[in-house]
Amino acid sequence: MTARYVKTDAGREEIRARAHALSRPARNLLLIIDGSRSGAEWLQMVAGTGTDDLAELLRAGLIAEVAAPRAASSPVPPAAPSAAALPAADEAAELARALESLSYRQLYDRLTSEARPRLGLIKGYRMVLEIEKCSGAEEIRKLALRFVDALRAAQGDAAAREFCRSLGAPAQSG
Repeated sequence: MTARYVKTDAGREEIRARAHALSRPARNLLLIIDGSRSGAEWLQMVAGTGTDDLAELLRAGLIAEVAAPRAASSPVPPAAPSAAALPAADEAAELARALESLSYRQLYDRLTSEARPRLGLIKGYRMVLEIEKCSGAEEIRKLALRFVDALRAAQGDAAAREFCRSLGAPAQSG
């Protein structure tokens, strides 16, 4: 079972509405599944799940198979680092402009794929839950700003600057 799966729009709505009578393990699997790992890897990570849970999510249209593994690179080419450091207010404005240029889908994909690897299992899981609660582009942009702050706290200024550059914004300092 090397196929990778992502949540569909119906899957994201199910997280909010809880319309299907999913078992707890299946719901937990739906919450955390993204295209970063194969179905077999997710099943090993979520206690109590089996192939029947994965099949149930597929049948209900809550997840879909991805044709190829997700690339580790960002959907936006990194901007060249600026030689002169901008004042913090200018950096925040540049980050906000970079976030404005990204769609909800681009931010959703980027944040869900980077939350756990960058913030750790528990904080990353919580961030993914917050991402799932976002109902529009403005909400996910605000959450992206919080993600940068959480990243700075977890991995330091260098990691936060690198993430900002990868979004197309100049590096933010603390």
